[in-house]
Amino acid sequence: MAEDHAKATHSVVREHNLTSALQLVLSGEGLATRASIARRTGLTSATVSSLLARLIGDGLVVEGSLAESTGGKRATTLRVDAARNVLLSVIVQPGLVRGAVVDLLGDVVQTVAHRTAATATVEDVRSVVRRLAAATTARVVAVAVQVPGIVDADLIRESVQLGWVDVDLGRELAGIVSAPVHLVNDADAEAIADYAISDEFGANQLFVSLSTGVGAAVIVDGDVLAGATHRAGEIGHVPVLFGEDAPLCACGNRGCLEEVVSVTSLLGLPHGADLEAVDVAALAALPESRERIAAGARVLARALLMVGAALDVPNVVLGGAAPKLGPDFIGHVRAEAARHPVRAAMPLSFRYAKTAQEQPFRGAAQYALQATLGVSWAR
Repeated sequence: MAEDHAKATHSVVREHNLTSALQLVLSGEGLATRASIARRTGLTSATVSSLLARLIGDGLVVEGSLAESTGGKRATTLRVDAARNVLLSVIVQPGLVRGAVVDLLGDVVQTVAHRTAATATVEDVRSVVRRLAAATTARVVAVAVQVPGIVDADLIRESVQLGWVDVDLGRELAGIVSAPVHLVNDADAEAIADYAISDEFGANQLFVSLSTGVGAAVIVDGDVLAGATHRAGEIGHVPVLFGEDAPLCACGNRGCLEEVVSVTSLLGLPHGADLEAVDVAALAALPESRERIAAGARVLARALLMVGAALDVPNVVLGGAAPKLGPDFIGHVRAEAARHPVRAAMPLSFRYAKTAQEQPFRGAAQYALQATLGVSWAR
């Protein structure tokens, strides 16, 4: 029994050391050496050489050129084999499923897009995954699928935007490629991507994604909170307007936050409209849109005052398509929050997300990379 425990402990320690070595190679950007990894980890040279032999044998790491001389024998540099190992990152939206082949450095190699006649179906997602798999000859390390809705392991518990309830998407996609499939909520994915490249707001922040819907991700001490039932951040269907004249939401209720502050609502577009196909900035500049944007910003700010005070998270990042609305929208949000200070709570700070628009596939890919190999793209 003791011998089995010792073997299990040794195996756990070795896997941890393998992950640490791979992370140092990844973040070393081609300059890491066996000696530098030994110094950073405190492991012996022999142990590090054994770990690197395993990673090289697994095809994840390759040797590069000789490092700069430090007076003795020049060491050989190490880098991840980004070209021969990729991730498939898929984003599911009501009228559009798009995907990308992403290498291990986070760079997009190939993209595909599939517009749907109606709400996206599981077969639409399968089609995009198949097209991505056919577009690369590299080994697929993992498949990441970003969806609007409540994600619980392989299940989509509920997606109001997609009309999905208890869809076992992991099972539906299994077998297309011989790699694990990881599902992630869209706001969580966007928050992961943004947090990975910016430390401006520190380790505690609320990421609010505004697009065809409204979702949020709560980051506390650098980790995205899942909640008791994987529903943390599901604020889109909380009623904020009341009465029979409140707008009817797709969920069946009236006056939901999503019907007031989603970008489609702010621009006067129909529910589920494809925001990739319209000029958001131009529509936002129209007089009627400016009125809705100002009113929506006031509602959003008031809602976030409650959320920020409840969670003690003072920093709010607005993502999704919100940055395309320009400075007026976030200016209105800041002004409204400042007009109603919450006693005993930290004042809220706001900024737009920096990654989601330019690198939309990075968040889901980062999630899958962490879940599969235990490493991440360093800030």
